[in-house]
Amino acid sequence: MPDVVERLKLRIKADAVDRKLLEDALLEIAELRGKRDALEEILIILARTGLPWDAEGRPTDAFPAFQERYQRSMHEASELLGLEHRSTITRTEPRT
Repeated sequence: MPDVVERLKLRIKADAVDRKLLEDALLEIAELRGKRDALEEILIILARTGLPWDAEGRPTDAFPAFQERYQRSMHEASELLGLEHRSTITRTEPRT
């Protein structure tokens, strides 16, 4: 489906906005808001998760819980961001 924003711009210029286009726009906006809220929850979890090592860099007893939370959060974020699909943002992977 072409970008709903571009479709809206073209139709507004032509003064020909139809009901289907508005329904598509509302659906896309609702989906994006849901993803935004889910990503915000993931960031809150990560921000509230304490670092699992002491000042000398040794893992603390909290390390297993941190690792599990971090891995689950990153997996959820990857799915929400659609990293398994190529897009204009994910076209190339950063080199490590």
